[in-house]
Amino acid sequence: MTDLIAMALNAPFGSFEEATQHLQDTAARGDVKHLSYWFLDFSGDNDDIVWIATYDTAYMSSYMNEYTPLGDPSMTDLLDKERVIDWVESIRANPVCRRMFQTASRFGISKYGVSFAFKDANMGRIIFSVNIDSTPQDWDAQRSLLVDRYLPFAYEFHARMRPLLRLSQQGTTRLSLCA
Repeated sequence: MTDLIAMALNAPFGSFEEATQHLQDTAARGDVKHLSYWFLDFSGDNDDIVWIATYDTAYMSSYMNEYTPLGDPSMTDLLDKERVIDWVESIRANPVCRRMFQTASRFGISKYGVSFAFKDANMGRIIFSVNIDSTPQDWDAQRSLLVDRYLPFAYEFHARMRPLLRLSQQGTTRLSLCA
């Protein structure tokens, strides 16, 4: 865990592509399938949405065409309650999440993942997700480890994103998807 935090304490990202590469490198080193970072700000005249992830770009386009963050019950729950979401439980409990997972699975995304949210009081809300390969028997133990390992990383990743987000908020682009 300290290696992940130490890497994230580096200078701010110079571009969305650099941030994406950092997520890809971290996923490879951390032996996880996917990492995903959302920045959401619905407080101004225009909504700002930035999504940086290791997912296939075709999946990201499909998701945004069919659901968007506000049409995703797990995301809405995260934004309302700022808690950890277990993807297995969401898929089991919610028919919309089941349909979403059917699409995601076609792009190599497993049902074993967690998402957590936090606020940046000065900018907006952040949702960070970690996705792994697992088995039902191992998932409970792995879920807790993922949160312990990647929550500090998510805070540091966001800290490195702040300058890019400020530039994005000043420009005309309100939606950025990077994979």
